[in-house]
This record gives sequence, structure tokens and C-alpha cells, in this order.
Amino acid sequence: MGYRPEDIADLLATTLADLPDQELEYALDHNEYFWTSMFEKNTISFDGGTSIQRKVSFDTSGNARYRTMFDTDEPKFGDSIQTIDVHWAILGTNASWDEFEIVQQMNSKKGYVNLVQTRKDKSIIDLADLIEETMIAAPASATDKSTPFTLPYYLRLLNSAGTINTTAGFNGTTVTYGNASTGTVIAGIDAATEDKWRNWCAPYTAINNAFLKAYRKACIKTKFRPPIILNTPLMKVRAQKMKAVAGTDTVLDLMELVDNKDDNHVSTKREALGGLLVADGDLVRINRVPIIPLDTLDSASYTPIYSFDMSYFKPVVHEGYWMKKTPPQSGGVRQHTAYTSFIDGAHNILVENVRKCGHVLHKTS
Repeated sequence: MGYRPEDIADLLATTLADLPDQELEYALDHNEYFWTSMFEKNTISFDGGTSIQRKVSFDTSGNARYRTMFDTDEPKFGDSIQTIDVHWAILGTNASWDEFEIVQQMNSKKGYVNLVQTRKDKSIIDLADLIEETMIAAPASATDKSTPFTLPYYLRLLNSAGTINTTAGFNGTTVTYGNASTGTVIAGIDAATEDKWRNWCAPYTAINNAFLKAYRKACIKTKFRPPIILNTPLMKVRAQKMKAVAGTDTVLDLMELVDNKDDNHVSTKREALGGLLVADGDLVRINRVPIIPLDTLDSASYTPIYSFDMSYFKPVVHEGYWMKKTPPQSGGVRQHTAYTSFIDGAHNILVENVRKCGHVLHKTS
């Protein structure tokens, strides 16, 4: 029995659309697919436009003052509105089959389905690996528009001089790109001239009581709240979605610190000082924020601990163009026996308030 190319394409399309449950085991590269899960579960969809743009105001006019009766006013106009500009980062993956591979499997439904399932799964794993490894590194250069803005892009360790920060404060100014160049323009706004576009960063020497104080100070300093007399979207109730990630050894050091404090305080609930504890699932929490170990940060310079609030650190995907699946297509004249299925998407990270989006603690060497 022969099979026409269109028969192969139809069979592939039907199988991809309705694959039965399979028990396939894969040896994965990462112990935690944190970023992939975030883009699947916590995204905001935007449509249209060549990039994502938002307006942000940094300064007021300075007209407020205490006065006496019959004082004259001297109106002043001050406006510092700038544009946040976040490009769309396009990504994709694909899975291919040769016609003869499919023909060989025709007499075994299980074998055929396993063939399609395996190729499809591997392409998805490739995509997940790409996202995990991209999100913990800065873009290749200041002009790189092919990769997304990432965690170390927004939460920077370097000061305005381009050297590692040595004092706690809103000193995160400069990003180090993949090609070793540096820059201070973050999502279209220059942190060198706009100090309110700098993130909180603080050095630490070891996981100890001094670190806890520095971490808690960072949490306090980044929780800005607008005045209640201001009618602004910021006043809407926004559930805080704090996340924190660090290298494996750093998380283990935190767990050891918790264990020691737990021993000293004889806590029956495995809790120390009310805000530092080891919870079920082998996670350690500080100020009730779980610190998630990522093996992709195991070799990160300066041993950073990143904390970010997803109310402000927003994963965004393009509406109608995220995990877009294309039916199997023939390779044409040059690959006339090959069929390929594609998955495409566009995404990025949008931060509208760098001071509130999170903070990073790091070592200085």
C-alpha cells in the first residue's frame, strides 16, 4: 500500500491534534522550569504595535507649599514624562519527520504515535531550555532586539560608574551585556539621568544575621505606597506576587541558617523570628517569600539573590501569537519527503516601576 504526500500530512495533522496520553520519560537539563511556568501561567496579553510602550512620570512641578493669608501664587510647570519601550522578542521551535520514518511506523499505531509524541516533546523541551537560560542573562548588547529584557537587565548590580555596587540603596544603574559592554538605558529610559529608574541593590558578605537585616531593609525600601488622596490606578487593590530566586548553594545556606535559628528558639513549627522558615516542599522563606533555587544561577557572578513583585515585573505575551501551533508542512522541493510542525510566539518582560519591581542582594567579589 502506498501513501501520497497529502496522506502523510493529513495523518500528521490528525495525530498532533489528538495525541493520547503517553508515558515518556525525559532527562531534563534543569531542575526547575521556573520561567517557562511563569510565561504559561502568569502572563498578560497585549496586542498590536511594534513594541510595548507605557508612559511614566518622574517629577512633580513643586507647587505645594505652606502659605499665609493673601500670599500670591507663582505657578510653575514641571513635567518629566518619559516612554517605556519594550520590544517583542520572537521565539519558535519545530519538530520534523521524514516520510519514510512515518511509513515504517504505519503498521504500529503505538510506535507511530510515540514517534510523533517524542519529536513534539523534544521541540517543546528545547523551547523551555531556551527560555530558562535566556531569562537569567542580560541581552547580548544594548541594540539586541531579538532576546527579551531579563532579570539581570532590570535588577542591576552595577552603579552609575559601571562598577559593582558596594552600598545599599537605589544604586542599580548599569547593566552588563553579554558581549561585556555596559549601558544605563533600560527599556528606553536612561537610569544615569533618572535616579527613580534605578533598582534597589545591596551587598552582603555571607548568609547570616546581617544578610537578613539587609534583605528586610530592601523589602521595606521598595514598598512605595501613593498618598490616599491621589486618585490613581496605583491605588487599586493589587495582590502582591513576590518571587525570589537564587543559586542552589545560596538557598542551602539560607536553609542552614533557618535550621540553626530553629534549634536556638526551639520552634515547634519550624519557624524562627516570625518571618524566616523552612516550609513544606523544601523551600526556605524570608518574609513569607519562598526563595526558589535555580541551577541556572549556580555560576552567576557575585552570587545574586533576586526578589521581584510580579505586580510590577510583568511577563507579557503577544495576544494571538504565543505558543501558536502550525500544522505540519511539506519541506517543498529541497526537502520533499520532510514534514515540519512549528510553534511560534512573541513575549517579553514589562516593568513600569523599577523602584517597586524588586531588589537584588549580591556579593562584591
